[in-house]
Amino acid sequence: MVRSGLRSVMAVLYGKTLSAEYSDLTGQLCVRHDGVVIREWFPPHSWIAIASAAGARNWGTRPDDEELLALLQNEALSIHA
Repeated sequence: MVRSGLRSVMAVLYGKTLSAEYSDLTGQLCVRHDGVVIREWFPPHSWIAIASAAGARNWGTRPDDEELLALLQNEALSIHA
């Protein structure tokens, strides 16, 4: 089965509202802080960012919600530090 569309997750980490959006069609990955884009990657960089944060289960090319949340946790740590 081929997925299409946009996968999106949101979390409040360290008092900051973060969201990640991943396009299954283009591989574009956006991270937002309070609605403002703070990171944007395109393949292969988006895949590397996801795989680095969540492991190489799908090599970052087909992330699920848990993998995107792991990416948000890493981003929250970099903002919090």
